[in-house]
Amino acid sequence: MKFKTYIKTVEDIVKENYEFIIPVYQRPYVWDDEEIKKLLGDILNTFTNANSDNTNYFVGNTYVIKSSNKMREKQYELIDGQQRFTTFWLIANAFKLLNIKSDISDYLEINYPNKTKDIRFDFDIRIEVANYLKGLLDNSSYLKFSDVNEKEFLKFIAKGVETIKHFITSEIKEVQRADFGNYIYKNVCFVFNVAPANTDLNALFTALGTSGIQLQQSDILKARLLEKVSKSSRIKYSKIWDACEDMSNYFEKNVADVFNIERSSVKPENFKFYDTTFFSVNDNSNSSESNDQSKTITEIINSDEVDIKVETTNSDNSSKCRSIISFNILLIHTYRIFNLQKQHLKFEHGIDPKTLLLTIKLDDFPSSEETEHFFELLWKVRYVFDKHVVKWRIEEDDDNDEKLLLTEINTIRSYDKNYFSRTNSAYSSSQMLQSVLYFTGGFTQQYWLTPFLFFLLENENLTNEQILQELEIIDNIMLPGDKKEVSLELVSKMKRNDKIDINALNILNESHGTSFHHYWFYKLEYLIWKTWDKNDNKIKQFRITSKNSIEHVFPQNHEFGNKLENAESDWLNSFGNLGLLSVGENSSYNNQDVRKKKVDFDNKQTYDSLKLAKIYSSPNINSWGTENIKQHQQEMITTLQNHYETAVTEIVE
Repeated sequence: MKFKTYIKTVEDIVKENYEFIIPVYQRPYVWDDEEIKKLLGDILNTFTNANSDNTNYFVGNTYVIKSSNKMREKQYELIDGQQRFTTFWLIANAFKLLNIKSDISDYLEINYPNKTKDIRFDFDIRIEVANYLKGLLDNSSYLKFSDVNEKEFLKFIAKGVETIKHFITSEIKEVQRADFGNYIYKNVCFVFNVAPANTDLNALFTALGTSGIQLQQSDILKARLLEKVSKSSRIKYSKIWDACEDMSNYFEKNVADVFNIERSSVKPENFKFYDTTFFSVNDNSNSSESNDQSKTITEIINSDEVDIKVETTNSDNSSKCRSIISFNILLIHTYRIFNLQKQHLKFEHGIDPKTLLLTIKLDDFPSSEETEHFFELLWKVRYVFDKHVVKWRIEEDDDNDEKLLLTEINTIRSYDKNYFSRTNSAYSSSQMLQSVLYFTGGFTQQYWLTPFLFFLLENENLTNEQILQELEIIDNIMLPGDKKEVSLELVSKMKRNDKIDINALNILNESHGTSFHHYWFYKLEYLIWKTWDKNDNKIKQFRITSKNSIEHVFPQNHEFGNKLENAESDWLNSFGNLGLLSVGENSSYNNQDVRKKKVDFDNKQTYDSLKLAKIYSSPNINSWGTENIKQHQQEMITTLQNHYETAVTEIVE
């Protein structure tokens, strides 16, 4: 099966007038905040650090096949790449909605010879999706599909629109936005693979799904580091690496599988650091596996064999989780901590999983001892990461929706054998604040983890209060968002003693509407939750989750045409009239009168937002107006001021 392969920019797709059919066998659009923000963050990072206008960003392979419509020369079925192509359409739409003059808006529509236009995508049977996308162009989708959260094929598209709009307005300076759009248009490249006519699509899908195991950057780094240690130690350090690598299980499960330990002799606290007493390596056992694990980089690349690890399982699935970072990112955080501990002054501050081999410099490991220290530090970092950092898990009473949870490790006995089991911890302030940090920092990088993990490694026997205090120090000084240099400076006492910039709160007295940084809404949810009566049944079910749509309490387009009196300022778009919701939650309130919104809000099983709960519990909510907005806004600002003014910058010994 021979493909024709081209490199196509977004500009090429526009100028050559390509259009795409999403065939019936394609799954719905399912990219969530995380995938979209990772993509945009990566492109923004490349755009910011580009050495020239010719620096391109590649989004990977896409596979298409010429459609059977002979009247359309450039019409293709998207076999693989729908999620990325659709995301770029949503990005182009966001620039249009935000009235940013950029060439990328040309990606939205195709031009027919008869001078008519249509959206660049069409769907074999999902007419609803095509109509929704067309409605986005004239801003009518929110009217036609007010129940969008209930529609499987539309809900992620609607969320994606809000995620992209907010990313552009909060992460990119206004003067750079048009240039950023033009960069996407001219420099984002697809590897465009065109399948030959009459291709057996079933065979192609099988080939795409089982086309071999690609050598990852972490595999290459592992081999290069192993070359720096003595041959007699390679098996041991290879196993240490393998135990840390699988981020879909908890550490103790990985260690038990890799080292084949006798669980009856090991306690949870024994995993804190690598100890040959519990995790010995027998050079004579599993010889084929050991020999493979100790190969050099040259031997790995030249080998025709592919080692596929098959996970052994038992009836206990409590070790299953989804990490908030990839293994590549864990490696980079470990590398940052390694340099901080060694007091190296110059090393790469950025965190980018795609440039792992460029970020971690082999020159920083001049000896076997230094390299071995890095392997052993990786073990320690992974241990504290799993012990103290939230993971995505299913709650015991919820079979469908993952939450960010902390866990506790236990040893259980089953069929005369010991197993390690994880149970979800009770909801805590630490858990809530980590959720704030996760959702408001860079989804890929999570810069806050470097100072937090460093702190956990440097301090033993910490209480929950001390851990929370440290998280608050990190969050307060980094506010708002992901500051890579600050995340390193936080390790020093000098930076920790800096006063928090209360002036940052001045922005909350301005009228920015949907352009307010979401951080302020998230931070208030945390602060309000801390002091809320925990006996409230609704608060027991409340979680800080991904939110990306700003709700106007007094609606922008009131259903009865009512207007908010604007005496001396635009109070409609002020912080006091706003709350942060998911797209589905926001669309359920729509442009209803405030009294109707209160009824809907009160009928929910939990609070959609604690800031909004404060508003809807106001005694004057039925006559919600400018004075009420002013009062609520000042209350929220005071809550933040009190928090920052009483914040401490040193851990209590």
